[in-house]
Parts: sequence; structure tokens; C-alpha cells
Amino acid sequence: MQPSVDPKEQDQTQFYGQPQYLGQQIQQTQGAFPQQQVIILNEKFRPRFNFRYLSFAVLGIGMTASIIFSNVRIGGDADQYLRFLSEASCCLSILLAFVFDAVYYNGKANWQVSIGKSNTFSITNMILNILFASLVIIFGYFWFIGD
Repeated sequence: MQPSVDPKEQDQTQFYGQPQYLGQQIQQTQGAFPQQQVIILNEKFRPRFNFRYLSFAVLGIGMTASIIFSNVRIGGDADQYLRFLSEASCCLSILLAFVFDAVYYNGKANWQVSIGKSNTFSITNMILNILFASLVIIFGYFWFIGD
């Protein structure tokens, strides 16, 4: 025979027993080392391949080629072709520089979203680069068709 147990005492032991069991279970899942959170305060955008450097390189090479083609004199019809190459390399290098810069800002905007920062400035610069590239295409079209 079992001694009679007051129902109030039985509820109290069950109530106190459950949190102790849950506490032990939580301690077991955490392990010996508590998790630490690392916060980086000044994040810098460092892509694997930097399209901004590529845009600077393309612009520099194109301008150098344009200057070289414009200063070379052969004579006859060759001067007209060199003039055309000079203008085309200048226009194409500016166009490619704007396009590569827009690609850089697209990657930067995606990175900023992934870390929770505002990407308004990057999106604005990307749109402006695309608009300037469009203007270069329109200008180049009228420049070369007008000749």
C-alpha cells in the first residue's frame, strides 16, 4: 500500500521538476563553450575580381591608344583610318569604363544588401553609369555616322 499523497503537493513537485529538466537539457545542448557573436564595425567591399580597376585600365589603355593613333602620320588614306581608330578607341574605352563601373556598383549593391546596409548610393551610381554609357553610344552613333 502506498501512503496517500495530497494532490497539491503532487502538482508542485511536477511543476518544479519540469523546469529543472529543461534547464539540464539546455545546458547539454549548449556544450562547454558558449557561442560568441562577432561584429565587424567597418566592413569594406572587397570583391574577388574588381571591375572598377578593370574600368580604370580600359580607360587608360583606350586613351593612350587614341593619343598614339592621333599623333601618327603615315600619309594618304592611312591618316583617315588612323583618325577613325583614334576616335573609336576613345569612344569605346569611355563606354567600357562606364559599363565596368556599373557592374562594380551592382556587385557592391548586392553585397550591401547581404550585410544589411543601405544600397541607395550604389544603385544611384549604377543607374548614372548606365545613363552615361547610353549617352556615349548615342554620341558615338551620331559622330561616326556624320562623317
